[in-house]
Amino acid sequence: MSRAGGNFMYLYLVRHGQSVGNEKQLFFGARDYPLTPLGREQAKQAADKLREAPFTRCVASPLSRAWDTAVICTEGRPVAPEACPALREQDMGELEGLSWGAAEARFGEHIGALLSDWLHTTPPGGEAPSHMTARVGECVDGLVRRGEDTLVVAHNGSLSLILYHLGLAGEQDLLRPDWFFRHGCYSAVRADEAGAELVCFNR
Repeated sequence: MSRAGGNFMYLYLVRHGQSVGNEKQLFFGARDYPLTPLGREQAKQAADKLREAPFTRCVASPLSRAWDTAVICTEGRPVAPEACPALREQDMGELEGLSWGAAEARFGEHIGALLSDWLHTTPPGGEAPSHMTARVGECVDGLVRRGEDTLVVAHNGSLSLILYHLGLAGEQDLLRPDWFFRHGCYSAVRADEAGAELVCFNR
Protein backbone atom coordinates (compact mmCIF):
# COMPACT_ATOMS: atom_id res chain seq x y z
CA MET A 1 0.00 0.00 0.00
CA SER A 2 2.69 2.48 -0.99
CA ARG A 3 1.75 6.12 -1.43
CA ALA A 4 4.18 6.55 -4.33
CA GLY A 5 4.41 10.24 -3.55
CA GLY A 6 0.66 10.85 -3.19
CA ASN A 7 -1.03 12.90 -0.48
CA PHE A 8 -3.83 10.46 0.21
CA MET A 9 -4.52 8.65 3.47
CA TYR A 10 -5.95 5.29 4.47
CA LEU A 11 -8.99 4.44 6.53
CA TYR A 12 -8.90 0.92 7.97
CA LEU A 13 -12.45 -0.12 8.80
CA VAL A 14 -13.12 -2.79 11.43
CA ARG A 15 -16.46 -4.01 12.70
CA HIS A 16 -16.56 -5.00 16.35
CA GLY A 17 -16.43 -8.69 17.22
CA GLN A 18 -19.55 -10.68 18.00
CA SER A 19 -21.54 -9.15 20.87
CA VAL A 20 -24.10 -10.67 23.21
CA GLY A 21 -26.79 -8.96 21.13
CA ASN A 22 -25.48 -10.63 17.96
CA GLU A 23 -25.28 -13.98 19.70
CA LYS A 24 -28.89 -13.73 20.90
CA GLN A 25 -30.07 -12.43 17.48
CA LEU A 26 -31.71 -9.34 18.89
CA PHE A 27 -32.65 -6.00 17.38
CA PHE A 28 -30.23 -3.49 18.88
CA GLY A 29 -28.05 -0.53 18.05
CA ALA A 30 -27.74 1.93 20.93
CA ARG A 31 -27.97 -0.75 23.63
CA ASP A 32 -24.50 -1.52 24.93
CA TYR A 33 -24.07 -5.27 24.66
CA PRO A 34 -20.50 -6.46 25.43
CA LEU A 35 -18.32 -8.73 23.34
CA THR A 36 -18.72 -12.47 23.71
CA PRO A 37 -15.61 -14.67 24.12
CA LEU A 38 -15.89 -15.39 20.38
CA GLY A 39 -16.12 -11.64 19.77
CA ARG A 40 -12.82 -11.10 21.58
CA GLU A 41 -11.22 -13.80 19.44
CA GLN A 42 -12.56 -12.10 16.32
CA ALA A 43 -11.11 -8.78 17.48
CA LYS A 44 -7.73 -10.50 17.86
CA GLN A 45 -8.11 -11.92 14.35
CA ALA A 46 -8.66 -8.42 12.99
CA ALA A 47 -5.65 -7.15 14.97
CA ASP A 48 -3.46 -9.88 13.48
CA LYS A 49 -4.59 -9.01 9.95
CA LEU A 50 -3.80 -5.34 10.61
CA ARG A 51 -0.30 -6.06 11.89
CA GLU A 52 1.37 -4.41 8.89
CA ALA A 53 -1.12 -1.55 8.56
CA PRO A 54 0.71 1.70 9.41
CA PHE A 55 -2.15 3.61 11.02
CA THR A 56 -1.17 6.30 13.52
CA ARG A 57 -4.63 7.13 14.83
CA CYS A 58 -7.65 5.13 15.98
CA VAL A 59 -11.21 6.38 16.40
CA ALA A 60 -13.97 4.16 17.73
CA SER A 61 -17.61 4.14 18.68
CA PRO A 62 -17.80 4.45 22.48
CA LEU A 63 -20.17 1.46 22.72
CA SER A 64 -18.24 -1.25 24.54
CA ARG A 65 -18.38 -3.84 21.76
CA ALA A 66 -16.58 -1.43 19.42
CA TRP A 67 -14.41 0.21 22.07
CA ASP A 68 -13.06 -3.10 23.39
CA THR A 69 -12.38 -4.24 19.82
CA ALA A 70 -10.40 -1.04 19.25
CA VAL A 71 -8.38 -1.61 22.42
CA ILE A 72 -7.49 -5.12 21.23
CA CYS A 73 -6.60 -3.89 17.74
CA THR A 74 -4.23 -1.20 19.07
CA GLU A 75 -2.55 -3.35 21.72
CA GLY A 76 1.23 -3.06 21.48
CA ARG A 77 1.06 0.12 19.36
CA PRO A 78 1.73 3.71 20.41
CA VAL A 79 -1.86 4.49 19.46
CA ALA A 80 -4.70 5.00 21.93
CA PRO A 81 -8.34 4.76 20.74
CA GLU A 82 -10.29 8.01 20.70
CA ALA A 83 -14.04 7.92 21.39
CA CYS A 84 -16.12 9.16 18.46
CA PRO A 85 -19.85 9.24 19.32
CA ALA A 86 -20.72 9.98 15.67
CA LEU A 87 -19.73 6.38 14.85
CA ARG A 88 -22.35 4.83 17.16
CA GLU A 89 -24.80 2.37 15.67
CA GLN A 90 -28.33 3.51 14.85
CA ASP A 91 -30.69 3.80 17.81
CA MET A 92 -33.40 1.22 17.10
CA GLY A 93 -35.86 2.84 19.49
CA GLU A 94 -38.67 0.56 20.62
CA LEU A 95 -37.02 -2.39 18.86
CA GLU A 96 -33.98 -2.33 21.12
CA GLY A 97 -33.47 -5.68 22.82
CA LEU A 98 -36.37 -7.46 21.11
CA SER A 99 -36.01 -10.83 19.42
CA TRP A 100 -37.03 -11.00 15.76
CA GLY A 101 -40.22 -12.84 16.66
CA ALA A 102 -41.20 -10.33 19.32
CA ALA A 103 -40.44 -7.41 17.00
CA GLU A 104 -42.58 -8.85 14.20
CA ALA A 105 -45.42 -9.56 16.61
CA ARG A 106 -45.43 -5.97 17.90
CA PHE A 107 -44.58 -3.98 14.77
CA GLY A 108 -45.60 -6.20 11.87
CA GLU A 109 -45.09 -4.57 8.46
CA HIS A 110 -42.66 -2.01 9.88
CA ILE A 111 -40.09 -4.80 10.27
CA GLY A 112 -40.40 -5.74 6.62
CA ALA A 113 -39.86 -2.11 5.64
CA LEU A 114 -36.76 -1.91 7.80
CA LEU A 115 -35.27 -5.04 6.28
CA SER A 116 -36.04 -4.06 2.69
CA ASP A 117 -35.24 -0.33 2.85
CA TRP A 118 -33.46 0.58 6.09
CA LEU A 119 -31.94 3.68 4.50
CA HIS A 120 -35.39 5.29 4.32
CA THR A 121 -37.22 3.68 7.25
CA THR A 122 -37.01 5.06 10.79
CA PRO A 123 -37.39 2.45 13.55
CA PRO A 124 -40.36 3.21 15.85
CA GLY A 125 -39.08 5.73 18.36
CA GLY A 126 -35.55 5.42 16.94
CA GLU A 127 -33.02 7.44 14.96
CA ALA A 128 -33.83 8.52 11.42
CA PRO A 129 -31.41 7.11 8.82
CA SER A 130 -30.93 10.63 7.44
CA HIS A 131 -29.64 11.79 10.83
CA MET A 132 -27.26 8.86 11.11
CA THR A 133 -26.02 9.40 7.55
CA ALA A 134 -25.29 13.06 8.33
CA ARG A 135 -23.36 12.40 11.56
CA VAL A 136 -21.28 9.60 10.03
CA GLY A 137 -20.55 11.70 6.94
CA GLU A 138 -19.39 14.66 9.03
CA CYS A 139 -17.05 12.37 10.97
CA VAL A 140 -15.56 10.87 7.81
CA ASP A 141 -15.02 14.26 6.20
CA GLY A 142 -13.09 15.36 9.27
CA LEU A 143 -10.89 12.26 9.17
CA VAL A 144 -10.08 12.77 5.50
CA ARG A 145 -9.31 16.47 5.99
CA ARG A 146 -6.89 15.57 8.76
CA GLY A 147 -5.12 13.21 6.37
CA GLU A 148 -3.77 10.74 8.95
CA ASP A 149 -3.91 6.97 8.39
CA THR A 150 -6.70 5.96 10.76
CA LEU A 151 -8.20 2.79 12.16
CA VAL A 152 -11.98 3.17 12.44
CA VAL A 153 -13.72 0.65 14.71
CA ALA A 154 -17.48 0.78 14.64
CA HIS A 155 -20.64 -1.09 13.62
CA ASN A 156 -22.07 -2.58 10.46
CA GLY A 157 -24.47 0.33 9.99
CA SER A 158 -21.99 3.16 10.55
CA LEU A 159 -19.22 1.45 8.54
CA SER A 160 -21.64 0.88 5.66
CA LEU A 161 -22.54 4.56 5.71
CA ILE A 162 -18.85 5.49 5.53
CA LEU A 163 -18.62 3.70 2.18
CA TYR A 164 -21.96 5.19 1.11
CA HIS A 165 -20.83 8.72 1.99
CA LEU A 166 -17.56 8.28 0.10
CA GLY A 167 -19.38 7.03 -3.00
CA LEU A 168 -17.94 3.52 -2.66
CA ALA A 169 -21.28 1.79 -2.10
CA GLY A 170 -24.73 2.63 -3.42
CA GLU A 171 -28.17 2.15 -1.97
CA GLN A 172 -28.54 -1.05 -3.96
CA ASP A 173 -25.45 -2.44 -2.21
CA LEU A 174 -26.50 -1.50 1.31
CA LEU A 175 -29.97 -2.96 0.82
CA ARG A 176 -28.73 -6.38 -0.29
CA PRO A 177 -29.42 -9.03 2.38
CA ASP A 178 -25.85 -10.35 2.02
CA TRP A 179 -24.21 -6.94 2.53
CA PHE A 180 -22.36 -6.73 5.82
CA PHE A 181 -18.95 -6.11 7.34
CA ARG A 182 -17.69 -9.43 8.70
CA HIS A 183 -16.41 -9.88 12.22
CA GLY A 184 -12.66 -10.53 12.43
CA CYS A 185 -11.84 -8.74 9.17
CA TYR A 186 -10.82 -5.30 8.00
CA SER A 187 -11.58 -3.20 4.95
CA ALA A 188 -9.36 -0.43 3.61
CA VAL A 189 -10.14 2.84 1.86
CA ARG A 190 -7.61 5.13 0.22
CA ALA A 191 -8.86 8.71 0.23
CA ASP A 192 -8.13 12.37 -0.15
CA GLU A 193 -10.42 15.38 -0.47
CA ALA A 194 -10.80 14.70 -4.20
CA GLY A 195 -12.19 11.18 -3.86
CA ALA A 196 -11.82 7.69 -2.46
CA GLU A 197 -11.06 4.14 -3.58
CA LEU A 198 -11.99 0.86 -1.89
CA VAL A 199 -8.73 -1.08 -1.63
CA CYS A 200 -10.13 -4.21 0.03
CA PHE A 201 -13.37 -5.38 1.63
CA ASN A 202 -13.60 -7.95 4.42
CA ARG A 203 -9.96 -9.05 4.13
